[in-house]
Amino acid sequence: LLMRTMGLALAVTGAAALIAVPLAWLTVRTDVPLRRLWATLAPLPLVIPSYVGAYLLSTALGPRGLLQQGLEALFGVERLPSFYGFPGALLTLTVLSYPYLLLSVRAALLRLDPALEEASHSLGRGPWFTFWWVTLPLLRPALGVGGLLVALYTLRDFGAVALMRYDTFTRAIYMQYQSFDRSQAALLALLLIAMTLFLVVMEARLQQRVSYAQGATGALRPPTLVRLGW
Repeated sequence: LLMRTMGLALAVTGAAALIAVPLAWLTVRTDVPLRRLWATLAPLPLVIPSYVGAYLLSTALGPRGLLQQGLEALFGVERLPSFYGFPGALLTLTVLSYPYLLLSVRAALLRLDPALEEASHSLGRGPWFTFWWVTLPLLRPALGVGGLLVALYTLRDFGAVALMRYDTFTRAIYMQYQSFDRSQAALLALLLIAMTLFLVVMEARLQQRVSYAQGATGALRPPTLVRLGW
């Protein structure tokens, strides 16, 4: 149970970062059309309860869901593979929790001094090198805070894992409580609290090991937007 819960939390955090970092960069550093509108719409999954999100995804992508019905009309597909369990929980929690990382990374990008990246370019480094070795390391505090929020969201969630039939601590606590084994439920709840405190302490220790400095030479100027073209 411990490995399943921690594995889901780590997987959701990693998947959320793969969505949040590119989306934050697109809405802050590029001329993507309607980028202010996208910056407003992208965090909206935060308002969706997890059980509602899980129900919507299961209705759309389940073995006999809306996608299967459309494919059956076009190609005769009678049933899609089941995505309940870990894949369904991972997809649902990633879609609902990535805004925590997105908002944190966007705020860091808006505060980042573009002179640091320009210095890398002036030394002959390309855009990919600059992103991986200059921009991304400076985003590590934001990634740590946002990733911690995503992990804690995953640990405390019950609706998504219940509907997706994936056993984590929250679902196990509920099942034990329903079976009137209150002592076992209390023990699992204490373990969940201990796991939460462990993640908070580890994130704080990692942040203390790294120091960041930025010269206060004046107001930060906005960075030059990357033109995406067609």
